[in-house]
Amino acid sequence: MTRQTCSTPQSPRSLRSARGFTLIELLIVVALIGVIASIAIPSLISARASANEASAIGSSRTASSGQTAYAGTCGSGFYATSALQLSLSGFASPDFALPIKHGFAYSMGVGDTGMLGPVDCNGDPTVSDFYYSATPTSPNLGRRGFATNEAGGIWVDTAGVAPIEPFIVGGTITPLQ
Repeated sequence: MTRQTCSTPQSPRSLRSARGFTLIELLIVVALIGVIASIAIPSLISARASANEASAIGSSRTASSGQTAYAGTCGSGFYATSALQLSLSGFASPDFALPIKHGFAYSMGVGDTGMLGPVDCNGDPTVSDFYYSATPTSPNLGRRGFATNEAGGIWVDTAGVAPIEPFIVGGTITPLQ
């Protein structure tokens, strides 16, 4: 006679643990993910704003150096009237003329004491001085505003707007260090 072994039925508790996670365990995991995200998101927003500000500073440098090169070669000592004119003349990249990019609004025009000058080598009008500004479109995309002019320095306003001419140190306005 052979002996048959009977397996004892498993208790309901052991069946439950073999099937997967409980609702409490899943809620704990979701809560942990939420805590980690709440810590990381402000850092990511700050990093994005810093990157956008670095791009705005780069565009301000491009405006200054492009206008200097333009004045020395094509403008007979005078400056381009707009970012589009500077870009089309080949003194800045084609995307330089975009009014909004990387979270900033850009503008180039005549400076505070500017006067109309002679036509340039392409037959376009020129001006005696220029003003270029970069203003964040949202506080999450940038916290400082930037501006430059024919003097070549970049000025910063920590209030989030572009400094206006004439550039004077005071309040929230300083030259870029």
